Amino acid sequence: MKARIFWGTLAFILLVLALSTSSPMLYRILFALLAVPLLGYLGSVLSARRLEGSVRRITPFLQVGETLEEQITVRNLHWFPKLLLEAEHASRPFGVMGRVLTLWPYRTSTWTVQKHCERRGIYEYGELTVTSRDPLGLFNRTIDVGHHQTAVIYPATVELPGFHVPSGQGWTEGMIKGRTFSPSPVASAVREYVAGDAVSHVHWPTTARTGKLMVKEFEREPSGPADAIWILLDLNSTAQAGGGSESTVEYGVTVAASIAKRFLDTGRTLGLVVAGPERLMIRPDAGVVQQGRILQALALVEPGLSSTLADSASTTAAELSKGASAVIVSPSPLTQMVAAINTLQTSGASVVPIVLEASSFVGHPAAQGSQYRIPGTATEAYVIHRGDEIQ
Repeated sequence: MKARIFWGTLAFILLVLALSTSSPMLYRILFALLAVPLLGYLGSVLSARRLEGSVRRITPFLQVGETLEEQITVRNLHWFPKLLLEAEHASRPFGVMGRVLTLWPYRTSTWTVQKHCERRGIYEYGELTVTSRDPLGLFNRTIDVGHHQTAVIYPATVELPGFHVPSGQGWTEGMIKGRTFSPSPVASAVREYVAGDAVSHVHWPTTARTGKLMVKEFEREPSGPADAIWILLDLNSTAQAGGGSESTVEYGVTVAASIAKRFLDTGRTLGLVVAGPERLMIRPDAGVVQQGRILQALALVEPGLSSTLADSASTTAAELSKGASAVIVSPSPLTQMVAAINTLQTSGASVVPIVLEASSFVGHPAAQGSQYRIPGTATEAYVIHRGDEIQ
């Protein structure tokens, strides 16, 4: 804008002088002065034509703490050379990165950029903004090339070779009382037929004896094998402390992701419950697919108020069998932790609490060591403070 004002002012002065003096030299300078921006405008228009661009993600798996590598390409598909183009790649959460380049006719420019993944979540990338300018800076044209893409940045994980979770209080018959709409191996009762019941569920001996159409009620099977491990991650926002990567939220997500990887890599069955904006439950399963499912969920979770640690404990207790285990990861006060432990232990689960000491995340000195006994229980808890090496 300043260049245009300067150029316009200079042209106006020359025009006034030329009209007042009728000097041929001033007229020649004025016409030359007017021709330069016209040529600059045409050049900026031609420089913005027939350009292609793309962004290719080289790093296949994105994880907090790792380096993301991208390959950016801009192509000139025109006979006119593109001088001093400004190419910018805006991505979330990394911001804008760019460079200035010159593209000769039908040539391609390719370069590689590296970014450090510091935050989990959705990574949006792929769109390039290319700007062409005339040499005097009077005119510019901007075009968008490439297409929008998304990927997931997974939470960081650490190796936990020495972390073990004991099994719950023995094996059960594999059943949990409660009506289910899906048949299981055990029928617990019969009742009178109502509209919508499957004919295959009719119990014919009772029907013949009572003279009424009777159907079987099945007992509900637990979610996963009796030795399943459940992770309860407490993201209730009232209990969180700290900010950014040095917060109980991010420490908790890293701990949960590391435990999930630890046991799923060894073939164990594992499930996840998250207390946050809403209660998230991933029922127990094993294998690579389950690991991807849990890591993706942990990449996207955020703190919230809709669910509490007590809610998660009650929900999990209704799902597990007496041989199952539960790992609680929480910064909540000990009173809430004790209540959750008692709820799970009453259902026969073995409980391993991991306490994120919230006070240390707001600058207070550590009040506990790395392990201590939860008051009112016989349970030993791991304690994590800000700055601790989780492994």
